[in-house]
Amino acid sequence: MSAQPIAQHIREAAIVHARLLDRLIAETEVEIESAKDPFVQESLREWLGVLRAERQVYGLAATLLVTKIENAA
Repeated sequence: MSAQPIAQHIREAAIVHARLLDRLIAETEVEIESAKDPFVQESLREWLGVLRAERQVYGLAATLLVTKIENAA
């Protein structure tokens, strides 16, 4: 079975999702740096892992259209 191309509208949506996740990842990193409480820092680091995993999923779809999106972890 041959691979089917991803529809343009799906790729465009993936790019938007990836871009929004990039911004949320960056803001979360700032919050981690400014957090004083170790529990808060750890909680944010765990969430950052979730965000980065989601970012990779959207990045896979988006990279079929573009070659580089920042903050893919």
